[in-house]
Amino acid sequence: AAGDGPMGRDELEKALKKLGCDHVPGAQLDAIMKRADEDDNCVIDYDEFVKEAPKTLKTNLVKLAKNNGAELGFLS
Repeated sequence: AAGDGPMGRDELEKALKKLGCDHVPGAQLDAIMKRADEDDNCVIDYDEFVKEAPKTLKTNLVKLAKNNGAELGFLS
């Protein structure tokens, strides 16, 4: 069923979009998968996702702030 068990690349992309990271390029998705998939089974399990997600979100929030910071009143 959707929402349980390991997450493949497509599911990772959907999860990141739901979290507001809808501009993640394919190469970065591949890098996230490679970094997070500690046991090299081509999927990310819950523990792997929990370890990797904060880093990915932080990186993407920084990019978003840099790209939109002036409009949002940051980095002025």
